[in-house]
Amino acid sequence: MRNINAALIFLSATLFVSCKKEYSCECFNPRGVFKTYSIRDTEENALLKCENYSKEYQSIPFSETACELK
Repeated sequence: MRNINAALIFLSATLFVSCKKEYSCECFNPRGVFKTYSIRDTEENALLKCENYSKEYQSIPFSETACELK
C-alpha cells in the first residue's frame, strides 16, 4: 500500500510541475512595451519562445529592444 501511495504522490507531483500554463512575453524598448505575446506552454518552453522573439529584434544594429517573460 505504501508503494502505491508513493507512486501516486510522485506521479501527481510530476504532472503538476510539467503542466502547461499561460505566460506573457512582453517586448519593449526605451519607449515602453510595444508587443505582447501570449504563450501557453511549460515555463521552460515559454522562456525559450520568448528568447526567440527577442532574437528577432536583435538583427537591427544597436537595437535596445528586448523581450521578457512575465
